[in-house]
Amino acid sequence: MQPEQDRGSISSKNKGMRWWAAVLSSWGIFVVALFAATAVGQTVSRMGGSQLIVHGLQAVLLTSIVVPLLYWLLKKSGRKPFRAIGLSSVKQAVLPCMAGAGLVIILSGSGFAIAEWLGWIHITEFHFSIQLLSTAMLNVVIAFFYEALPEELSFRGAVFSALGERFSRVAALFLQPVLFTLAPVAVTGLHHLTGFEPAAISVDYIILLLTFGFILQLLRLVTDSLWTSIGFHLAYLFTTRFIVLQRETRFLTYEEMVPGTGELFIIFVMTLLVGILILLTLGIVRRRTIGWRKTGGYKHV
Repeated sequence: MQPEQDRGSISSKNKGMRWWAAVLSSWGIFVVALFAATAVGQTVSRMGGSQLIVHGLQAVLLTSIVVPLLYWLLKKSGRKPFRAIGLSSVKQAVLPCMAGAGLVIILSGSGFAIAEWLGWIHITEFHFSIQLLSTAMLNVVIAFFYEALPEELSFRGAVFSALGERFSRVAALFLQPVLFTLAPVAVTGLHHLTGFEPAAISVDYIILLLTFGFILQLLRLVTDSLWTSIGFHLAYLFTTRFIVLQRETRFLTYEEMVPGTGELFIIFVMTLLVGILILLTLGIVRRRTIGWRKTGGYKHV
């Protein structure tokens, strides 16, 4: 008798669209939605809209396009939206989200401690106010709808699952970050063609996106929940924007002995690279459960 997981994968092939069509459709939905959101955001900004209104509008627009279209696509492919791609009910979201966010806190906190101990940075001041906390929390809410939810559903969920119908999970693990990175590149190209201001795409940004997409997919595989990836995603954005990067609105101030060293070490080395090593170790320990060489990018959760 076929295992339940394999039966689900085979039935989705027979009943729904081909794997490559599902990949392109999932990817295309996000690209079109991101282009629409950024184009509307730029238009409203030129009309005098505040940054908060622009970001809020972009978040609502992106989620409003991605979520229902992905739901329709997954249903058309013979799956059970959204459980088939690892997004369990909201009631079951708390612990996985806390686990993902907790990993960021541990890794980035360790990065600060090590960098301070090595003399690379020196923390000089902590900041806290109700206004600062309110600003940060509002940013988290917007980031959930503009970045974490649509990106995780699209790439670590739908795209990875479709790739898994043709490739092994370990192969899909490496292919998904490439498609994730190509999305903003495609949107930038569309901006050039339509006269909107394109975003800057640098080599550093591409490396960061590839690494970020890889660790988020590892979290999805090791924990079997998209909520873990969402929790990590949100905590990473919060830590980067309000703690590590020395922007005007931040919770602490530190000095770097060599400019850029602290940021690179805490954000990239400790939070992403060390995080990947930890998750790969867990993946090796759980290799029988994960089934790295098996096809089928999702489980019925």
